[in-house]
Amino acid sequence: MLCTVTDIRGDYAYVKYDTTGVVSEVAIALLPLGIDIGDRLKFEDYAFTKI
Repeated sequence: MLCTVTDIRGDYAYVKYDTTGVVSEVAIALLPLGIDIGDRLKFEDYAFTKI
């Protein structure tokens, strides 16, 4: 599932999923190092990777 980082606040990032349009709060610790607003991520097998 593909998503986009829409906001970063403290220890959490907000990601919007392409297929559903849902915005979810995700702990920064679960995301790849160096993410920024606008980065595209792939969520697969309960892990995020930067694309």
